[in-house]
Amino acid sequence: MRALSVVLLLASCTSVAQDAVFNILHNDKVLGTIDALRVAEGDRVTFSMISYSSFTMFWKREVRTVARTQYISGKVASCLTTVHVSGELRDSSTMRAIGGQGLYVVHPDKVYSAELPKNPWTTARMYYEEPVGQDSVFVESELFECAVECIAPGEYILKLPNKEKNHYVYRNGLLQEIRVDRGWLGLVFRRAG
Repeated sequence: MRALSVVLLLASCTSVAQDAVFNILHNDKVLGTIDALRVAEGDRVTFSMISYSSFTMFWKREVRTVARTQYISGKVASCLTTVHVSGELRDSSTMRAIGGQGLYVVHPDKVYSAELPKNPWTTARMYYEEPVGQDSVFVESELFECAVECIAPGEYILKLPNKEKNHYVYRNGLLQEIRVDRGWLGLVFRRAG
């Protein structure tokens, strides 16, 4: 489930905002939605998203995912992702700048200090811009860079750990859908409207 949080961000409020809504589908059935928000204020840009989905697979599950990535002067300054399944925290990861270094925390017990991400491309940014010419992006849920490959005009594969992949589809530079294949659970996040 951690890889699902790659594509989800929490909403925030300030001066300039751009909204997007994506439906979460399984076998063309809508399970929930992702509300995305990009807010720009001065030299700060925050990409935020919150999702909710409900489905029954052996028993009913409700999944709430929150994520947020903040840039300052074009550089990644902080990020947070959380995944709650039926009210229980399943995964979380966070990174924030402290004294020019990054403090990285992965639930439940991994804490370390390292350089801040140098790559200005993140999965959050991919919701708003096509990653033309990029060969990697910083994945907030994993807290490290993963390879991205252009497989056709407007189509990209993000290669995640454990041989998992997300397939991004753009039309005229605008993200249309993300296909998330996790074997037993294939999901599509499709732009609404």
